[in-house]
Amino acid sequence: VWPFFSSAASARLLASAVPALNAVRLLLAARPPDGGGAGDGIVAAVSRSGERGEILKGPFIYVLVLLAATLLCWRDSPVGVVALCQMAVGDGLADIAGRRFGKNNKWPFAPSKSVAGSLAFVLGATAASLGLLSWLGVWGCLSPLPADAPARLLLISVMCASVELLPTQLVDDNVSVPLAAAALMLLLLP
Repeated sequence: VWPFFSSAASARLLASAVPALNAVRLLLAARPPDGGGAGDGIVAAVSRSGERGEILKGPFIYVLVLLAATLLCWRDSPVGVVALCQMAVGDGLADIAGRRFGKNNKWPFAPSKSVAGSLAFVLGATAASLGLLSWLGVWGCLSPLPADAPARLLLISVMCASVELLPTQLVDDNVSVPLAAAALMLLLLP
C-alpha cells in the first residue's frame, strides 16, 4: 500500500499510528480482567495458549516491529519490505504449514519446528519479497530489481528460515527474523 501514501514526513507518522494504536490495544488487553471479560476477544485471537500474558510476547513484539519498520523504512526501503515479508509471510506460513503438514517431519535439532514449515517459510517469503519489491518498483517507489534478485531473495529467505529455527528462549523470532533479513538485505541487495 506504500504507493498510496504521500512521501511527506507527516504521512509516515500518520501511517505509524496504526501499529502504535494496536500496541496500545494489546497492552490494554494484557491487563488482568476487571470482571467484565474486557479484552477476552483479543486474547483469543492473538494468543496460541489463551493466556493473557502471552499478548505481551510475540504479538506485542510483532506490532512493535511493524511500528519500527513504518517509522524507519517508509516508502523507499527494500530493506523494510523484505524484513516484513520474512516476518509476516515467512514466519506466518511456517506456523500454518508446520501445524498442518509438519507432524512427521520435525527437525532433530528443533523438535518444535518442521521441515514443512521451513519450506513454506522459504517459498512464501521469497515470493512475497519478490512480488512486493517488483510491485513497488512498478510504482516508482523503489529502483528496479537486478536480474539476480530472485536468487538473492531466495538465499535471504533460506537464512531467515534458519534463524527462525533458533530456540525462542534466546530471542523472539519476531525480532530475530526481521533483523536478520535487514542485515542480509544490506549485504546482498544494497
